[in-house]
Amino acid sequence: MIRLFPFLSRPVTTIVLLLLPIAVFGVYFSLLCYNVPWFDEFEAVLDSLTKLVDAPTLARKWAVLARPNNEHRLVFAHLVVYAYNQLTGQVNFTHLMLLGNATLGVLLWLFHQVLRSRGLPTVYLLPVPLFLFTAQNYLLTFTALYTLQYLAIIILVAFTFYLLAGNTRGRFVGALSLGLFSTFSMGNGLLLWPAGVGILLYQRQWYRLGGWIAVGVMAIKLYFYGYPVQQGNADGFAYALSHPLLTLRGFFVYAGSWLDIFPGWPLDWRAGLPLLGGLVVVGGLIGWGIRALWKSSPQPTLFTGFLLGLALFLLANTALIALFRVRFQFLMVLWSTYRTYTLVLWAVAYLVWIDALPAKSRPRWLPIAWLFALAINGVSYYTYVPEAIERQAWLQGVTFDQAHNGIGLGGSRQFPYLTNYINTTLADVRQRGWYTLPQPAIAVSESRLFQPVTDSLATPTWIIVQRPDYVTVENRETELVVGRHEATYLVCQSSQHTYVMLVTRNHQFGRNPFHRLPGWTAAMPTAITEPGHYRLGLYTKSSHHDGIVWTNHYIRIE
Repeated sequence: MIRLFPFLSRPVTTIVLLLLPIAVFGVYFSLLCYNVPWFDEFEAVLDSLTKLVDAPTLARKWAVLARPNNEHRLVFAHLVVYAYNQLTGQVNFTHLMLLGNATLGVLLWLFHQVLRSRGLPTVYLLPVPLFLFTAQNYLLTFTALYTLQYLAIIILVAFTFYLLAGNTRGRFVGALSLGLFSTFSMGNGLLLWPAGVGILLYQRQWYRLGGWIAVGVMAIKLYFYGYPVQQGNADGFAYALSHPLLTLRGFFVYAGSWLDIFPGWPLDWRAGLPLLGGLVVVGGLIGWGIRALWKSSPQPTLFTGFLLGLALFLLANTALIALFRVRFQFLMVLWSTYRTYTLVLWAVAYLVWIDALPAKSRPRWLPIAWLFALAINGVSYYTYVPEAIERQAWLQGVTFDQAHNGIGLGGSRQFPYLTNYINTTLADVRQRGWYTLPQPAIAVSESRLFQPVTDSLATPTWIIVQRPDYVTVENRETELVVGRHEATYLVCQSSQHTYVMLVTRNHQFGRNPFHRLPGWTAAMPTAITEPGHYRLGLYTKSSHHDGIVWTNHYIRIE
């Protein structure tokens, strides 16, 4: 491995290998992005934008900017959407996703700056983009609001700590200002204040520590001023107290979830590698953090102060996920939307580790770390890209349902207010010329779904189960091809309505994580379908041929 280091450290090679994960991620993003809002985005993006544009005074505009969405105030996200709309006259969710994901490049630049401040050459940054630019967090990558929340808050906090760790009076004032802005850009921005305390304790800046705490207390009080939403946080604490070992396991599994590279495995198998990785990463960071805080340093460094604050912030977020999400479902600690926090945590842990190595050992260990990160990144693309493709195809299907039935992208028959709200919001932004749903939603051939049934009927061997909340259709034998241009949808057609729902491959893998068992399943929620008698069929889009097969199977939705 020592022989590989001279090759990696060539300037041209280093730059190419740093940019390659970004380029791969860019291609992956451009192929699978889809310009459609989902659920919370109708309120947090579209409706908030209309209210912000229509607000007659600055005070009213601030009220819209600071209004909570669920438990989060989203000032940064609202400002980005507003600025984009003012510049382009539109709302494009693909472009908003691109802006949000671009902040990963900003974070990589910050890591580069602190690495240089330590005197380490750029070659030691090579594993970092492999942590950050991955397919593991596909649910976040392809949701505009999530990128402007979860990714943006990491960048805002990282910049705050970069200023704070600079250890000058001017940068301290800048950190206070950016910290206030970050606080109102997402709920977990509140955690930057206790994490920043760690940086100031490390620097032994006692007067600044007092000012930081005072401003932090003020920011937290302002955040909760007029705060209308509580989401059962007391229940989360109660559950953690009654299930301490499960919550602790969730904490370490989530911390190590960068190693969750086989999403098809059963949960107990999936959690094994992340649990071990979480124990190592958390244990190493805690030990390093304690030494940094308690060891008297003659000259605090930007490198240690920045990574210490970021590690404390990310570990606090990890604890909150375990505390408030395990009670809903343990699988949520491996949920793709939350994954970015742990990807950044692993990048921090790597930089701490490479800096702690003796100078003579670094050239030996860097190639090993890079190859290991490259292997995890490569396997992640192989196993998660099919999940992202299915997500895109599913979103296209529910967009079809929304366009033709007024329900699909949120809402249900049980909550007509939400359904009407989404339809009213879509009508409003369409009238303003800002946004319309993609047409066609799936493929040009989807118009054939509304034609009378004239094809010969098939009677396939399906297992149809009607439950109060779902109608599931299962085939245990047929292989299903899924690709960017290939997808199959279950079609439910009555005399008045036509709905589609993505048919997904069997998610059982057995012990071999790369081999799916044959079969497919489609689950049609009864809450988004109007009562009626429906004929079932299959609609297939393909790069070679689109087709519809109608069957003699029927279901009744009450």
